[in-house]
Amino acid sequence: MRLQSKLILFSAATKVIILLVLVMVLPLLINRIALHSTDQRLLQKKEEVFDIVEQRGIDSFLPDKTDKAYGSYNLLKEEFISMEPIDPIQINNRIENTLRKVEGEIVEYRVLSLAFELHGETYLLEIGRSLDTIRETSNTLQRYALYFLFGVVILTLFLDLAFVKVLLRPLSLILRKLQKIAHPDAFKPGPIPSNTSDFVYLNDTINAMMGQVQEAFRKEKEFIGNVSHELLTPVSILQNRLENMMTDPEVPDSVLLKLVESQKTLHRLKNIIQALLLISRIENEQYLKNERVNLRDLVQEVVDEIQDRAELREVKISTSVPDHFMVPYANYSLLFTMIFNVVNNAIKYNKEGGSITISAAKQGKKLALTVSDTGTGIAKDQLPKIFTRFKRTHAPDGESHGLGLAIVQTIAKFHKVKLDVSSELGKGTRFSFVFKV
Repeated sequence: MRLQSKLILFSAATKVIILLVLVMVLPLLINRIALHSTDQRLLQKKEEVFDIVEQRGIDSFLPDKTDKAYGSYNLLKEEFISMEPIDPIQINNRIENTLRKVEGEIVEYRVLSLAFELHGETYLLEIGRSLDTIRETSNTLQRYALYFLFGVVILTLFLDLAFVKVLLRPLSLILRKLQKIAHPDAFKPGPIPSNTSDFVYLNDTINAMMGQVQEAFRKEKEFIGNVSHELLTPVSILQNRLENMMTDPEVPDSVLLKLVESQKTLHRLKNIIQALLLISRIENEQYLKNERVNLRDLVQEVVDEIQDRAELREVKISTSVPDHFMVPYANYSLLFTMIFNVVNNAIKYNKEGGSITISAAKQGKKLALTVSDTGTGIAKDQLPKIFTRFKRTHAPDGESHGLGLAIVQTIAKFHKVKLDVSSELGKGTRFSFVFKV
């Protein structure tokens, strides 16, 4: 999973957890706030009643001494005020929830009860507010609070997403620059537009590392050039000397046989060196890809070159490649070597009287070239190993050195060709090359 996705998921998860906690705590918190607000409202009403009593006297509530009590409910019975004379006994002032019967209906109120003394008389003042009204207010507050919280979470998620994108943009630039590197020589070191010290340090480290890699590849190229001269030249000299010795009539037949075997060994050594040098030069991109290759002409040249070997093994080669199939940005000689090695193996490990089919077809915007044979096939457990250098899946034949398919894979990678192999023991093998056009 990408770092950006992990950061966004972590941010979203923490916000969801916080939201869930708030949703659980919010009702209790808002209820307490609503009750506290109601208590403050009741105390405020109490002060208003006392102001009226102080200014107008108790008669504004109990105008007639014969009245036993005063009571006033608003229209919807949401609030009430009551006052009545009581015996001069000790009453604790309190605020509590209680039930009242109003016009035959039981209503639950939050009531402030307060005893006070005036002109030698003791009165009980009660101010109440309906708990249904309080709950309705609390539910409204909870609903809008939840809307607000959800809005904040969504908004912060988008802000986090935008911030993370901006924050990680230098890392994306570094990754894109690395993904474009087809070869170390193609890397161009440079600064990264960021004021985040970690990304600047990462970019500087990559620049330094790639500089070391480029230097190592430069030395390897020099080494390859030296090897090609220092190894191939002595081998060629030895071959010439052995040929001269073989032309000497005084050389006994027993020695002559040994000289022939030595010639074969030197020829094999020379082929191995040339194959390894070819792989190294391709991997170091010492070949150009500036040709437009006609697949039909390429396949026909391979068949013409290898037809004699096929006839010796009584193997029939058939081709079906349209004339207009063109591969741009390619190297003709390397593609020739790639197809030649596959067809050569198809002949070498085929049955006498067997066949090889080379065909091409379009796959959307790509071209697929397949080489199928009726040979001995390759075991499934051996398929992943066939491109390993010096690995032979068949018994040694004295000719192959286990580098042919390694060269095929190297050339395919060099041309960005998708290479697939399928095989079945006793039935044959199928190589598929998918070219971008």
